[in-house]
Amino acid sequence: MMRRNFFPKICLGLFLILIIVGQAFTAVAQFDSDETYEVIVEVPVVRNNFVSARKKAIKIALRTALEQDLREILDNDEFERNRPEIQKILRAPKDYVKSYRFLESYDDPDQLVSYVNLEVIFFQDAINKSLKRRGVILGLDSVKQVVILINESNLNSEKETSFLETVPIAEALLSKSFVEAGISVVNRDLIRYEVSEKTIMSAIQGSISAAASIGSTVGVDIVILGNATSTTVINKKKINLKIVQVGINVKAISSSQSKVVAAKSDFSTVTRDEIFESETVASYRAGKKITEFLIPAIQKYWEPEAAKKKAKQGLAIDVDSTPIPFGDL
Repeated sequence: MMRRNFFPKICLGLFLILIIVGQAFTAVAQFDSDETYEVIVEVPVVRNNFVSARKKAIKIALRTALEQDLREILDNDEFERNRPEIQKILRAPKDYVKSYRFLESYDDPDQLVSYVNLEVIFFQDAINKSLKRRGVILGLDSVKQVVILINESNLNSEKETSFLETVPIAEALLSKSFVEAGISVVNRDLIRYEVSEKTIMSAIQGSISAAASIGSTVGVDIVILGNATSTTVINKKKINLKIVQVGINVKAISSSQSKVVAAKSDFSTVTRDEIFESETVASYRAGKKITEFLIPAIQKYWEPEAAKKKAKQGLAIDVDSTPIPFGDL
């Protein structure tokens, strides 16, 4: 399912010069084979030249959308560390644009501004290749296997325990389900001395570049990261029974393409005589819901391109809503 997440956008740094002649606002991204962004730009008109203002607005919009894409791939810290190389990519945003279309546009002769609302679609592979070529992210020779890393806060957790020293219930159950589905899983013990805990926690907290780094180091194509949390309450009717709820949320990230290919959150509530039993059963049930979605999604992602194209044959195309290829505009 495609989802849109709206983020407030304030252009800084690289766009300071552009802001003098125009303002770039909201960018919206959604996970798919090609990233899609909605960007709103308003540019002042100079000497009543609306044509020039419109061109400038489109240029700012494409650059704004590309910056948002790069920040999502790298996270803000990595983006800033690699700003010199990133700036080279941002100089030619049209090189990465698959298509764009006007959702809305108008020229205001009273306020002397040109306004555009664009939907932009990028060639994500082209962006990733450019990042790898410039050494911002490493090229990967990964195989079709996964590594699963779950940061778990269970009812028996010790606050001082290192992440790599724990044995998360949810992680073990997810790994078991993947192995039973015929998917090779790299054991966390094998990465103990290969990947730092700081990198792992950064990836779990949302850094796609850190996740790609883990995949590159371990040599896997998919890195599955997430959190699992257990809570408990007393059953008022039967005080000797403990109600335990386990919530799990995960993201599957492609190391080779530096993007999220699937994400899922779910929970389960169980009542048993013993808290540990309740927690284990709840983790199993929540994990089962996660893997029932996640495993088919990853298997579909791994399908050969020819099979994907064949599956799409025969689908009706709404010509009016189809984005216009960049070169045709």
